[in-house]
Amino acid sequence: MRKKDIEGLIPGLEAEDAFARLEAEKRLRACLQRDFGFRWDGAPGDRAAAVVRLRSWLAETVKGDKGRRGKFPGLAAVDLTSLKGLSPQEVEMHLQELLGKAHIIASVQRPRCEECGKRSATVEIVEVRARKARGVTRLCDPCAAAGGKARG
Repeated sequence: MRKKDIEGLIPGLEAEDAFARLEAEKRLRACLQRDFGFRWDGAPGDRAAAVVRLRSWLAETVKGDKGRRGKFPGLAAVDLTSLKGLSPQEVEMHLQELLGKAHIIASVQRPRCEECGKRSATVEIVEVRARKARGVTRLCDPCAAAGGKARG
């Protein structure tokens, strides 16, 4: 992932349309595996502050990473040319090794479940009224499943 690719998401974070902000927030988290405190449904001032933190992090990351200019630590790309000529078993071993190093994904900070407060929220329920997003509820899987049964 390059700096300009991340910067390309910023206009979506600053958009008036709530769904554009939601999509940009999801892409940002998926790409960077980091949380800058941006919430698509947050107050405009809070969203602007989160974008400032993102821009600051971008500037620091690129400045401090001279050898891999434009790349971000923790976001390894699989170079398919390195797999050329390997047997299927060797490819599988190589991919397993890469996945073993992906512990950074497990350490991603996510907001806590709004229901139990114990686990990380993995489900976002968006409330829509009159074709406009009105709010979001963040729940862990068990609470979302229990809520779905209770409501349905």
